[in-house]
Amino acid sequence: MQSDALRTEIMNMNQLEQLVLESKDNEQKMNDLIEAYKPFIVSCAQKLSGRYLKYGSDDELSVAMMAFVQAVQGYRTENGEFLSYAATVIRNRVIDYYRKQKRQTGKIIYIHKEDNETEDQIETQVSLAAYDEERLRRERISEIQQLKDKLAKFDIDFFDLEKASPKNKNTKKICKDVISYIKSNPELLNQAVTSGILPLAQIENGLRIKRKKFERHRKYIMAVLVILSGDYPCLEEYVK
Repeated sequence: MQSDALRTEIMNMNQLEQLVLESKDNEQKMNDLIEAYKPFIVSCAQKLSGRYLKYGSDDELSVAMMAFVQAVQGYRTENGEFLSYAATVIRNRVIDYYRKQKRQTGKIIYIHKEDNETEDQIETQVSLAAYDEERLRRERISEIQQLKDKLAKFDIDFFDLEKASPKNKNTKKICKDVISYIKSNPELLNQAVTSGILPLAQIENGLRIKRKKFERHRKYIMAVLVILSGDYPCLEEYVK
């Protein structure tokens, strides 16, 4: 879908919210959404900087774009209008970026305040953003430890995952197909994550590929299956 067509499609705000929800698990729709809303992302960042910003030249826009993706991933219908929600997330992340720059460099950084906005309100937003980041960091650490304990039962450690990770495009696709195949079959998935053993024969027959093409990546495939089938919301985003 081209960005021009996307803009037409999302003129209706209800359609936009629906598209945002669909983009969480669809890389192409996510990319189209980002492309269509680059001007919006720039506008949000420029309101804080008070100056013209350009993609590829200003770090604020990289921060703002990542914040936009984070807003898409974290959006729920109860959050209300998506663009208002995304603008808040972008604003908080860019402010947090400025504060970190100030701490690291000691330079005075100017943040453009909106009408009737006080310094205390900005600091409150910064504090909330920092709290959110710290909460996510603790959750990631907790999930990593839980995953480590789970994989240890299958004689898999993180060093194994580095060696077992697919390196080239073709092998990555094969591993992705294997993971999708098992995940779509509840019986095979339960068997795999319970025993730590891949159903090699079923995979060969179901996908019509030789086991030698994916067997050496067994530990990597198992780790992804454990994450996707377990309670690992933070790590699941990385897997996606």
